[in-house]
Amino acid sequence: MILSASDSSKRSGNVEYLHKTLFRSLNLAGGKANIEEDGGRCVFTADVPDAAAAFFRPSLEDKIADVIAVNYKYEYFKRYIRSEGLNKVEYELLLAALISADLEEDKRYALSKLSAPYAIDGSFNFTMRPLKTKWSEIIGYVPTYFAREQLRDFIGYIIEEKKGKRVFVVGGGVFDTHYNKLNRSYLAGGGEGSVVKEVILSSSGEVELNCRLSAVDEFYLKEFFGDKIFFKKGYFG
Repeated sequence: MILSASDSSKRSGNVEYLHKTLFRSLNLAGGKANIEEDGGRCVFTADVPDAAAAFFRPSLEDKIADVIAVNYKYEYFKRYIRSEGLNKVEYELLLAALISADLEEDKRYALSKLSAPYAIDGSFNFTMRPLKTKWSEIIGYVPTYFAREQLRDFIGYIIEEKKGKRVFVVGGGVFDTHYNKLNRSYLAGGGEGSVVKEVILSSSGEVELNCRLSAVDEFYLKEFFGDKIFFKKGYFG
């Protein structure tokens, strides 16, 4: 069975995210995939054995929901949120925290509106307008001045809401409990402090640290997660 998903060429990174994060699932299903440009669109096409299609489709839709709930929301917030008082890294972490606050709720809504063939921008623009309305309301509550102490309190509040879930930082990458590498920060601009951004976007309340990080990542991870960090042997090695 052929399954495809597309976005405008200017958002080709979203399609690359699908390819990158679904590679393992495709291999397990005995399928293959490719990305191509077609008339101003970037298209991800997966060729999956019919017997495995019913198992692969939910994985594809889950990652499309990631694109909407993280990348589309990130772009929208970055366009309209202008908070003084934070440096560049802290501003990016604020956006990540705002995305994370109701990420799973946004994903559930996006999933409920998806249908094949998956034109991501079309689905968002024509069937998910309430998401944009909701995001606009959130923007209205963000103060024009945001101090680091406020950011720490806000992220701390989000972490408290995510009790019981842990991610693992190994070799500079962030992994879930099934050792799947997480890449949501890629959808939110990446950049400096991307490990901390990834942890925030994972919607986890605890971090197991098994390696040294950049000075920026280490500073902000300790600043925001504090006693929710568990240091393992690899950190000291």
